[in-house]
Amino acid sequence: MSSMDSDQEIISTHNLNKKFGGIVVAKNVNFSVNKGELRCLIGPNGAGKSTLFSLLCGIEKADSGQITILNKNVTKLKSFQRIKLGLGLKFQTNRAFQNLSIRDNLSISNNKINIRNNEIAEERYQLALSEFKLESEGAKLAGELPHNMLQWLEITMILASFPKIVLLDEPTAGMSVEETLFTGSVLKRLNATGLTIIVIEHDIQFVKDVANKITVLHEGEIFSEGTAEEVSNNEEVKNIYLGRD
Repeated sequence: MSSMDSDQEIISTHNLNKKFGGIVVAKNVNFSVNKGELRCLIGPNGAGKSTLFSLLCGIEKADSGQITILNKNVTKLKSFQRIKLGLGLKFQTNRAFQNLSIRDNLSISNNKINIRNNEIAEERYQLALSEFKLESEGAKLAGELPHNMLQWLEITMILASFPKIVLLDEPTAGMSVEETLFTGSVLKRLNATGLTIIVIEHDIQFVKDVANKITVLHEGEIFSEGTAEEVSNNEEVKNIYLGRD
């Protein structure tokens, strides 16, 4: 993790609660990520990972509690307002325009919403463009791309808007082991520039490889937090999620 402002809280929740009908999907969630961190969220199915993602990005509205992004209370702000603050979002379903070329998809995304300190943001965008080999394939339609490149295109589209925080929901889903490892290596390089990244992921090896810190969710609550080693050695976490050797 970048040492620059590494103790500065960049996104957080305070006593966040959410119910769908009678089902509690977020219960008094106090979650915070520091600037320059690469955080991974894990947990069994139904743990509340995607709900927390939706609350952070404004797709779902919290029943109570507060969300802060870049020292601003965004609890009542809509998704596009949070994006303008510097939030970049990748959902489980790919949102690239299938009938447009790689180049056109990137051009649409490249609106430079966040114009301050954009030199390093441009470097991040160019890094992804180069590593994912998108520039050389720019004329191809997104709908013609293999699954891994479609995922990489969307990550690069996010970086084209110069975000300060990137939220990725299962960015390596459906990828081979090699593609997953490569994606993780690029995310680590992006994080090394100071970019804050939050990832929801099921692939435990990927999480262990990339995360500065891991948050384990269970039944809508934060169950455990720590380094990959600390979480892997937590007997209670093994019981609910990781499984025993």
